[in-house]
Amino acid sequence: MATDLSRGAYSGRETKLYYNSATHASPTWVEIKRARNIQTNRGPALSDIEFHGASETKAIPGYKKFAGSFELVRKRGADTVYDAIIAAREAGSIIELVHLNGAIDDDDSKGWLCPVLLGETSDTANGGDGVAVTIPFQAADAFDASGDEVNYQAFSGSSS
Repeated sequence: MATDLSRGAYSGRETKLYYNSATHASPTWVEIKRARNIQTNRGPALSDIEFHGASETKAIPGYKKFAGSFELVRKRGADTVYDAIIAAREAGSIIELVHLNGAIDDDDSKGWLCPVLLGETSDTANGGDGVAVTIPFQAADAFDASGDEVNYQAFSGSSS
């Protein structure tokens, strides 16, 4: 065994998605254990601009955006995680999501945190697959109790 080598990548199954079930100031993170296909889109929107006398359009950067989606495989019977997520969506409430490359209580875990609004969901029920709900999200216009804006940010796990 080569003891001086370490892994360079991690797999999607090793990542973890959480939502905050308490307050921004004193969060309680709940793992969304049956989440899969977590996708995010970040960066500036690009707009095509037409210039007189030019034969091609060019792109210019617009506003930055943070959005994405995840699938949640429904649980038979009581499903408190699904119920909490759908309740937040129905109420138009901001929900904080954290996506890490490991457990939230692991100091080595890295990822992002963002207050989001949840969008229209779609359910699929294909053959032998579990019933999955696709849940889109987008960064919310969020402020904390002090009036400070809360945005997308890099986030690390913590064992304390």
